[in-house]
This record gives sequence, structure tokens and C-alpha cells, in this order.
Amino acid sequence: MFGAPATQGFSMSQGVPATQGASEGAKKPRQEEKQICLPVTIRSIQCALERKAEAGGDLTFFGVEPGMLVVVACVESVIRQAASLEMTLCDATGRMKARYFVSDAQNSQLDKVVPGCYVSAFGGARAAPVEHIAITGLRLVESADEVSYHMIEAAHAALRLKHGKPQPSTPPKVAAEAPVAKASPQGDFLTPQKQELPSNPYAAAAAAAPAPAAKPAAPAMLTGADLRAAVLEVLRESSVGAEGLGQEAIAGKLKAAASDVQSTLAGLVDDGELFHTLNEQTFAAV
Repeated sequence: MFGAPATQGFSMSQGVPATQGASEGAKKPRQEEKQICLPVTIRSIQCALERKAEAGGDLTFFGVEPGMLVVVACVESVIRQAASLEMTLCDATGRMKARYFVSDAQNSQLDKVVPGCYVSAFGGARAAPVEHIAITGLRLVESADEVSYHMIEAAHAALRLKHGKPQPSTPPKVAAEAPVAKASPQGDFLTPQKQELPSNPYAAAAAAAPAPAAKPAAPAMLTGADLRAAVLEVLRESSVGAEGLGQEAIAGKLKAAASDVQSTLAGLVDDGELFHTLNEQTFAAV
């Protein structure tokens, strides 16, 4: 179902043989081709293959053509053949086929690759005959932290390729220091600056004196709904006993006219909020 086997090894640099001219004895500098090993997710591989199928051209990830792709995923199924492993990998972002060509010396090392295990693999993406990952090398994941670290690295690499390196932040501006007074040439002490005296010292003293504090305004007299709420609050205090309070005692606790307190008490009795206790001049809250 897959194409030709992927190359097992890869070179980080491709050397160009130096040529020596007839008249020049010096060798040409060696040219190097950089290879990018990019951590990715399976979903990003699928998106890159879709873009290549629609627009053609090279297989690129965020504008870059990597030499190798690194994935960390869970093995969902394994089909062992004489010289290869056919697997289905899933990393929570997508699911994709993968194939790894192995040698006889490696067969014993891959016995632990079973469904349910996690592997870290590197290789290239192929679109034919079906979309799959041509694995060049793989190993078992030893810790669950490797899965999280790989996802963070893949996201970080994608952001770096999309937005470039972060620009260094501008250092905060330092406030200008206050000028330091210089000592006079006659000595280490500065001569104090002369101050002009006012022509009328009494007027200056009166202007500098603080203004008298304004007297607080007298509290307004309670009336209406405010007086009604205040009466109920006084009678519902914890210090008021079962016998309640007299009308004069209630009026003494409030800033209100005696006539207003009397009419308010009568209205509260009619509304069922208060009742008489010892006599008609003593009230308690319900």
C-alpha cells in the first residue's frame, strides 16, 4: 500500500566537491545546506498535505520546507511484516498511517511497539499511495512528560515560524536625576539664598494663617419614611426589653419633632408593626 522505503539515514549537510582550476591553486569554500528538523502534530501534517494537493509545489510548514518531521503519538494498531511495520498513529489532533522499514538487527528492539504504547518518530510525509508518514527512526516514549513537551515544542515552533523571533522589549526610561548643588569656591558650605521680607509682616502672617474650619452642618430632621424606619430600628435593638420603650424615650433617641414621632408611632400600630405593652404610651416591635 505504500511506496518505496524511506532512506534510513540523512545528512545534516550536503557537501559540494571542491574543484581546482588550472591557474588557481586555492580550493573553493565548502557550501552547506541546512536541514530543519521540525516538531509537528499530525493535524499540521494533514493540513500541509492538503495545501500541497490544492496549490502544488513543495511540502511546506508555515512557509518552511523542513528536512525532517518529529511526531510523538500513540500507536493504535500495528501490522508486522518481514521488513516493515505498518502502524496507525494518533496524537489527539489527528490520526494517520505510518510505515517503518527495519532491518534484521532491529527486529528484536521493536517487539515492544504494541497498540497502546507511545512512540517518538522522525521522518517525512508522503501523499501517495495514501497519506502517511515514512518513518526514518523511532523509539518508545519513556515518560508521559514527553508527550506534553512535544506539544509545547510544536506550538512554539509554529509561532516562531509565523511571527518570527520576539523583539526585545524597550528598557524602561530612567528618570532624570535632580541636579546636585555645587559647593562654593570659598568652602564646602553653600551660601543660603537671601529672602525678601514682606513690606507688611502682619498682613503676611494673616495670609499664612490657616483658615478656620467650617462648622459641620446640623443633621436634618427625620420625617416620613426615614422616621418610620428609624423608629423600627430603635425598637428592634437588642437592648430593648419585652416591655418596649416609652414615646418620650423613643423621641429622645431620634432627631425628629415630637408630633412627628407620635403620628409615626400611631401609624405603625395601625399597620401591625408595633403594639402597646404597659400602657398606650409604651411601644414594642412585633
